[in-house]
Amino acid sequence: MSPFPHLSSITILSRMNIGVDHISTLLLIAATVAVRRLKVQSVLRYVLITGVAFSSCTVDLSQPTAVPPPSQVATVPTAISSTALPAGNSTTNTASAIPTTTIPVTWGNLNLSGKLIYTSANFQGQSIFIDIRSLDLRTGDISTIFQTPDGGWIDAVTVSPDSQQLVLSYLPPGNVPYGNQKALYIMPLDGSAFPQLLFTPPSLEDNYSQPEWSPDGGYVYFTHFKNQSALFDMERMPYPNGTPQTLAYNASWPRVSNDGQHVVYVWIDTGTGVNRLYLANADGSDSHQIPLSGSLVPNVIDAPMFSADDQSILFSAPNVGQSSLPRVLLPLLHVIEVVADGSIPSDWWSVPLAGGEPDQLTNIQASSLFGSFSPDKKYIAVYSADGIFMMRPDGSELTSIIDDVGQISGTVSWIP
Repeated sequence: MSPFPHLSSITILSRMNIGVDHISTLLLIAATVAVRRLKVQSVLRYVLITGVAFSSCTVDLSQPTAVPPPSQVATVPTAISSTALPAGNSTTNTASAIPTTTIPVTWGNLNLSGKLIYTSANFQGQSIFIDIRSLDLRTGDISTIFQTPDGGWIDAVTVSPDSQQLVLSYLPPGNVPYGNQKALYIMPLDGSAFPQLLFTPPSLEDNYSQPEWSPDGGYVYFTHFKNQSALFDMERMPYPNGTPQTLAYNASWPRVSNDGQHVVYVWIDTGTGVNRLYLANADGSDSHQIPLSGSLVPNVIDAPMFSADDQSILFSAPNVGQSSLPRVLLPLLHVIEVVADGSIPSDWWSVPLAGGEPDQLTNIQASSLFGSFSPDKKYIAVYSADGIFMMRPDGSELTSIIDDVGQISGTVSWIP
């Protein structure tokens, strides 16, 4: 089922200001992807990151040596901006006019508490809006914190440790400052003010995604994508007024340990597109690969996160043998596999910090997986393109929470 039931593929790309030549290229990609059993609607996500990205698959909750990245630290000259970003021509956050809805608490037997902050697509006629929503796990109440204007997009949101601020990876529409450029924005969790730039991108070629707060709130980690080179770097910025620093090259998906001492990330071999797990100190020093062994070593890895005790890494990966774009297209399109951003039907895996043979935790074949531990570390809220579900840290007791997020890649954060 297409995530854009009211729009044809050509209409979608045209509304996103994609030229005719690009449309032809993207349709070629879509045809190739279809052969690989990825849905044609997946084309949208590559468009939003480098021109294209993917999401697909239905979640079934039933259970049946790389070259190390450089260690030197580079700085990117930027300036903190206080420019607020209005939603189109509005002077108020349009989300305030969206009524709260309530869904049945079908998970009541789990005795869950707190709130889930997540992204979801909202289709209204010929328009597509991305919402940042809040679900109260006790009552089932869903409220909208922020809704993009038509033409905007949000692909990731992270909540500050004090649950007061949101940092979002936001691509505004073209009729506002920095429109059609993905950058990091900050706004109050209560939606009382518009998103404003966390820092000003150095150029139109610089895009930012996958933000992550450090546990003490002193840093924001993120992935920096450069359009011209199609390369990813992992960076962090001292919050609130620091200058972004590059911690690792050819790297993405930063997640910080619970004690704030380490960061795990995905390093990408730019020649082959192969992904590898890396661990480093929080400042990027002492980076080294987490070696995976055995017959189940994936070439595509997404969304790593530390276990509750910081002794293992959970990550999303497809079963061995699955792939994203055919490798013959990667050099032609100047993209690498990490751009798929979780698009391949995948499962959760776990490996000790020291490395070893990955342990498959689930058998759900879901796309766009992203996890967030509950405050008490007893459950993990998992975002997928088809909805949000809960599971125990060992992958058991899978329980559906939200059954529709609009078939998009996104994130979820669990706050008290």
